[in-house]
Amino acid sequence: MLNKTVENLDLDYSKLNHIIEIIKENPAKRKLYIQLAVELTKINRLDQAIKSFNKANQLGEDYITFYNIGSLYYKKNDFKNAILALEKSKHLNNKFYMTFLLTGLCYGRLDNFKAAESNFIDVITNAPENITALTALAILYFNQGRIDDSLKILERISNTSNTNVNSASIQKIKSEIFFNSGKITESVKEIKNVKDNSVKFKGFNDYIKSVPVSILTDKYGTIEEKICKLQNHPVKTSSDLISLSLCYLFSGDTDAAIDYLFEAREKIAI
Repeated sequence: MLNKTVENLDLDYSKLNHIIEIIKENPAKRKLYIQLAVELTKINRLDQAIKSFNKANQLGEDYITFYNIGSLYYKKNDFKNAILALEKSKHLNNKFYMTFLLTGLCYGRLDNFKAAESNFIDVITNAPENITALTALAILYFNQGRIDDSLKILERISNTSNTNVNSASIQKIKSEIFFNSGKITESVKEIKNVKDNSVKFKGFNDYIKSVPVSILTDKYGTIEEKICKLQNHPVKTSSDLISLSLCYLFSGDTDAAIDYLFEAREKIAI
């Protein structure tokens, strides 16, 4: 594995050196600086990549190069410089919604919620079913305490025809907002959707179901006896609920495992 990494690194530097040599012969060729910036980005040389993109812009500006510069500054957590580059990108092309989306994320990280909201709304105005912008706006509203507005956006996401609405990452975010809004049933539903739709979760689920229940028998009894004892507790503590969740998980009933896990989480949060 290490040898493969070294080989890839050697290959990357070989490409870089090749591009640099061509630039020496053709210093006014803009696309070469773009190629150099792309290769530098691949090996995480972000400052050098930004310089190369800027050199390309000196030879001729375009919106996508400014967007790339903004993206690199965002990756460096330099949100103010990212915004400066992204605003230049907008000036050259105000139809490229990815620039507005990234600008909104930058303003959000700087706690400028009004500017962030404005950029997200600009994206949604031009692309009403853009799940990333809708989700970012829902999170922004939630963080501001605008729970009803956040839930309205989540409802809008649920009703969209965009196939990305069922992605595991979106469903996890929705589940978290629902839970923190006190909508436990909806939160559990989203996590169960992740379980049913995520390839990784399905693989884990199938593995759990393949484990013979008999191997979980110990001096405290079978898995079914443990569940029965825990179920008979008149007042279930958070520890009881977590134990029940684990028992149901190892018995192959992942839906019940999720139910009890969320019940435990709710009890701990009170």
